[in-house]
Amino acid sequence: MNRTQAAEWQRYERFGDKQTHYQVAIITDEDQASKIQLEDGQTAWHSRLRIDEIARQVDSATGDIQYHFHDLPPDDTHEYSLVSLIAEGDRGAEFSELVQFGKHLLTFDDRTGLVCEVRNNNQLVPRQILMTGSGDEEFKGFKSEWATLKDNHVYIGSHGKRPQEEWIKVIGRHYGLQSIDWRENYQRMREAAGVAETGYIIHEAAEWHPVLKKWLFFPRKLSSQPFDPERDERECGNNQLFICSEDFSDIQIIEVGERHPERGVSSIKLVPGRQNECIGLKSVEIGERTETYFFAFDLNGRVLQQDTLIGHYKCEGIEIL
Repeated sequence: MNRTQAAEWQRYERFGDKQTHYQVAIITDEDQASKIQLEDGQTAWHSRLRIDEIARQVDSATGDIQYHFHDLPPDDTHEYSLVSLIAEGDRGAEFSELVQFGKHLLTFDDRTGLVCEVRNNNQLVPRQILMTGSGDEEFKGFKSEWATLKDNHVYIGSHGKRPQEEWIKVIGRHYGLQSIDWRENYQRMREAAGVAETGYIIHEAAEWHPVLKKWLFFPRKLSSQPFDPERDERECGNNQLFICSEDFSDIQIIEVGERHPERGVSSIKLVPGRQNECIGLKSVEIGERTETYFFAFDLNGRVLQQDTLIGHYKCEGIEIL
């Protein structure tokens, strides 16, 4: 296959190494707060899509790279409401990721399993509904948490903490669907981190690297102890990036910056045209308190932008447009 024909390469090559300013889309996952009442009295669920900018600068004296997040004003040209009429258990529009797939910006509801195209920044077009596990055992939406492009397919995964969350979904150009049991891959990451026997890893951020042919996983939570909700919220935020071979037989783990126990990574993206640099989001959820931070880093573990507060609400998906 000519690499320029593959979706992953189209996405990676849409900017060259001279690009210094990028527009980014960020989507909110507002959990129970997503429920709204429309003017006609109909119940619906909504999320916010915001458009911001990031800039890349190189220090002329030191050669150090720095990314800067430009928080654009929340007006009609920079923030949009996305409304869904589809729910499960009275919850919906809890979008956990954004991925540019050809000309389409896709988002994934981690409550209903809904896969939507985002049109004109303010319209949701349903394209697929993913079901939990293999899709055959239970009438429950897939808890989509991470998504990336590999070849001409979108790979969508869940937390990986429980057996039904160790399956992944693979969607093609025409939204055909495969369900694949990834338990061995999740287990290899737990073993590499030394938590396989008693602890757990919660995944919400992953990216396939088309140049290196490796998986980048940046777990949100990592613990060598059994799951405890209060401890998980306050103490288990992770700063370790997993760089995995295609078959997960070789896994390198590197630390990226300082660990903030309350913050966990909820989305990462490889910067197009720059094979060593990534941007991402970190989220905080402690009771009713929610926060989202932007950060940037490289694959050697250097921090290219310290955590920058975006807002006191939860965002779980970022994509470079």
